Amino acid sequence: MPVANGDDVGVRHFPLREQNYIFCDIFSFKKIKNNLTGNSKQDYYRIMKVKKFILLCILILFSFTFFSCASLSGIADGGKISYSYKNVEINENQDYLTTKIKYPEFEKLPELNKRIANTVNSNWKNFKSYSKSEWNEIVALNNRGNSKLPSFEYLVTYEVTGNRNILSVIINTYIFSGGAHGNTTLASFNYDTKSKKFIDVLQASSMSYNEISSICRQSLYKKLINNSKKSIPPSEEDSLREMINTGAFPQAGNFEIFTVAGNKVFVWFEPYSVAPYSYGIQKIQIK
Repeated sequence: MPVANGDDVGVRHFPLREQNYIFCDIFSFKKIKNNLTGNSKQDYYRIMKVKKFILLCILILFSFTFFSCASLSGIADGGKISYSYKNVEINENQDYLTTKIKYPEFEKLPELNKRIANTVNSNWKNFKSYSKSEWNEIVALNNRGNSKLPSFEYLVTYEVTGNRNILSVIINTYIFSGGAHGNTTLASFNYDTKSKKFIDVLQASSMSYNEISSICRQSLYKKLINNSKKSIPPSEEDSLREMINTGAFPQAGNFEIFTVAGNKVFVWFEPYSVAPYSYGIQKIQIK
């Protein structure tokens, strides 16, 4: 089984071709033949059938272990469409940084895979370099008293949705670099599997930025202010409305993070973009 070198240490990869070779060697007929008590054709064919059955079962088991299959809602008929993908994992534990990364790698979609992998890995390597350079200062703070500061964290998860033509992947990255709490950032990838091109929210929704902005602002007012379970002072309500108006203003940069699920389109807002950190991630259906 191949092992990655250099910066890619920790990446788990299991090519089926390698698996087939390993299993055929383990269950080689020569080894089984040595244990036979007779040389009859009946024994020969019986052992061959058992060998083939065991190989088939193990290959099926490994296929389900290392490959996931996303069942996604269709646009019109409510049916299901499947995209096969592999779950790539990177796990590292160092004094200055704990890394747990997961992202998908799809069959026969190299452009999408390249963009996802480049985004995830380049951001992680940049933060890893930053974390290492800051570690001496962290150690000095740890040694000043009895309290111990935790190491930095870099955690990446993902979600796959889509329909018959569009495949959506949203990457959630949580970063802790000290302080009261960490920070969460989002990145989305929306790929037209027919045209083999990436699409934006206008193409996915067939709406204008003004229309998207209006829906998002009204939904956020209702969700965060009008239907809020906690009492909001007038000054805080004014500040919240200002954040919503700014974060959902009709311009391209505010609606870059979106996903498609069946005939629905969702816009996502990171913490701090339309509300304070305590309000968390906001997900608004625009269609």
